[in-house]
Amino acid sequence: MTQEVVKSSRAGSDEAVKELVSQLKKPLSEYKAVLFFASSSYEFAEMSVQIKQNFPNAEVIGTSTSGEISNYGFAKNSVVLTALTCTKTQFAGFILHDVDKYPITQKNSILDAARKCGIMLESTESHKNSFAITFVNGLCNAEEALLSLLYAFIKDDKFIVAGGSAGDDLKFKQTFVSYNGETVSNGAVVLFVKTYGSFDIRKENIFTPSGKLINITQADTYSRKIISLDGVNPKKRYAEALGLTESAISDAVLSHPFGRVFGGKMFISSIAGFNNDGTINMYSRVLPNSTVELLNPLVPEEIAKKTSESILQEIPKPDCVIVINCILRTIMFEQQNKTNLLLSNFKRTFPVFCGFSSYGEQIGKINSNQTLVTIAIGE
Repeated sequence: MTQEVVKSSRAGSDEAVKELVSQLKKPLSEYKAVLFFASSSYEFAEMSVQIKQNFPNAEVIGTSTSGEISNYGFAKNSVVLTALTCTKTQFAGFILHDVDKYPITQKNSILDAARKCGIMLESTESHKNSFAITFVNGLCNAEEALLSLLYAFIKDDKFIVAGGSAGDDLKFKQTFVSYNGETVSNGAVVLFVKTYGSFDIRKENIFTPSGKLINITQADTYSRKIISLDGVNPKKRYAEALGLTESAISDAVLSHPFGRVFGGKMFISSIAGFNNDGTINMYSRVLPNSTVELLNPLVPEEIAKKTSESILQEIPKPDCVIVINCILRTIMFEQQNKTNLLLSNFKRTFPVFCGFSSYGEQIGKINSNQTLVTIAIGE
């Protein structure tokens, strides 16, 4: 596989798209898949149409972001585009509308794209040469509904769905995703990938369990709100568990999210904020009568080095690398002045890579936060 990554910070869709395509090395008709990551400063729907018009033979998916990532750096107010060619890989995408409300009505879109890509969703062996990349709108609480829908048709539990939630530069007003020029703000796009090359998909956590377990005794699952922890006011209980006053905990949420264990693996669920009544808003779904664990931070550059080394053990020569980094991680790295340090690790390991800062990260059947998801494809 050949991956090209280009970036533009030009204002306006027209000039930005022109600059992007001018930097690519091959005739535009030769690319088989294109992914783009665009700041909310652009007119996203307009840009989506313009990009697709330049790649008539490619499957094109895109997302709005809260920051763009590439070998050019951690960026804002820019658009990053990656164009892929490969004789051993097939791509097929589709778009889902109102995925948070009526997802099952779009069954045929899923089945048609899988067939087009040559993936047998009913097979228990499809994970050996196939996976899916997803971008989902980040403000309609649809991530869990999307994953449930996809795995209703994917019969292979080892088949990996990996992706991220669209951002809007922390405005929290409206996010966008697109497929082949069509844009939605309440749905998702999916790109099925079938390849005869090697691939590695994983998540990175920069937290460790503290041993402090807390029970979610009351919660509103749909709105992702915790109403009580251990039977008491959740803000009070969270502060108590950290040994802090309630007035001091707002500065602690980035360093001490909740951890949830599924299938023996830890997934992170982050706090979005506290309401006046002490209830807690979360960035991912919470279930009543479930147990979470407070997490403590690790040294991110040490974890990043281990992640890179582990990827190279599986894919010695990555040809394509896509990274989805939670915006909360990006904020924390910026506060610690570590973005350049972490970027240098990526550059040492992967000559070319791209991705975005997201409002949530999906891998397998779980939606989580404060996580890095990496997709690496090799020979």
